[in-house]
Amino acid sequence: MSDLDATTPRVFLVRHGETEWTKNGRYTGITDLELTHAGVDQVTATGTQLVGAGKLIDSANVTRIWVSPRKRAQQTCQLIFSGDDDIANRLIVTEDIAEWDYGNYEGLVVGETRARRKEKGLDGEREWNIWRDGCEGGEYVSPSLYWNRFLIDELNDLLIQWDD
Repeated sequence: MSDLDATTPRVFLVRHGETEWTKNGRYTGITDLELTHAGVDQVTATGTQLVGAGKLIDSANVTRIWVSPRKRAQQTCQLIFSGDDDIANRLIVTEDIAEWDYGNYEGLVVGETRARRKEKGLDGEREWNIWRDGCEGGEYVSPSLYWNRFLIDELNDLLIQWDD
């Protein structure tokens, strides 16, 4: 049996397309940006290649879609599943999988963040690393992992229902 015909549950993760801030490497968490024209083109091309009858993702077989409430994520979802009028019935919009909160670093690039931290004397012994040191006024790795646990629990519940 080919992967296209597989009946076992599968999970697909899709990241949003380009925004003005992702073009130049700015930390984008809670700021609600729309996709650029290039971002719309990226997502539309992805949807065309991957989604539809006989393709990797047949939307008729999709049981749940979790999406962040951010505009860029909403647009991405709408564009990926543009040919499916019933997708709204399977869509769950939730803050539980919303983007990381960069706090005081929102809208900055790495160099700006490191310079600000250095001015405050925060990184005397070693250079700042977002995964180790987190974000002032925002999240650290441990709290941000909550959404991973949330999604795993949701998927596990679906697998149990599928297996019954």
